[in-house]
Amino acid sequence: MANQSLTAEELNQLKAFKAQLNQITFALGENRIRKENLISSYRSLTTQEQDFHNKLSIKYGDGSIDLNTGEAVPYTNE
Repeated sequence: MANQSLTAEELNQLKAFKAQLNQITFALGENRIRKENLISSYRSLTTQEQDFHNKLSIKYGDGSIDLNTGEAVPYTNE
């Protein structure tokens, strides 16, 4: 088989595919980093929430809290 050259149109189309694939690969990498950061933030926040919950439980006992009024209502053993 002898060397042959692609047409300008074919070459441009290959370059366009390559550019789009590079953009998608880059975006996937960015999304993976964002996902890992979000998971880390979520874990950190849930740990902070649990620590705060434990402090409130020590101070007010086990129960429920009305987030609108701030009223702590202890659980009853009925």
